[in-house]
Amino acid sequence: MKKILLILIAVFAFAKHGETQDPALQEALQGHYVKAFRMFDKRCNENDGYACGMVAYFYNKGLGVKKDLKAAIDYYTKGCALNDNDSCTILGYYYYKGIGVKKDLNKAITLLKKACNNHSKDACNYLKEIANIK
Repeated sequence: MKKILLILIAVFAFAKHGETQDPALQEALQGHYVKAFRMFDKRCNENDGYACGMVAYFYNKGLGVKKDLKAAIDYYTKGCALNDNDSCTILGYYYYKGIGVKKDLNKAITLLKKACNNHSKDACNYLKEIANIK
């Protein structure tokens, strides 16, 4: 399930921005992951939340860098702090399921509410799941 979720999130993230002129995304779509990673990382360091989420994704999947779940979580955390909905949703899901972090439903709810309030359907759906298990 989590593998399918990550693939769907990646497809959504790439498709959502695929029609833009985002040069880092264009590099990624062409399979130039190292170059794309560096470009996203530079933007993340300039406080671009979406770019931080993409750096996290690259670490999560091992695209252009060594796979590193801890680094991915750190970047999803930064992306969420910079109001990237995808980062908040994924991080909330990780806390909900205990993936790479200690399971914490309260933290999951906080993160997912932030994304849900900004119209993330996935985050809203996870909140409904959590409500059903509480």
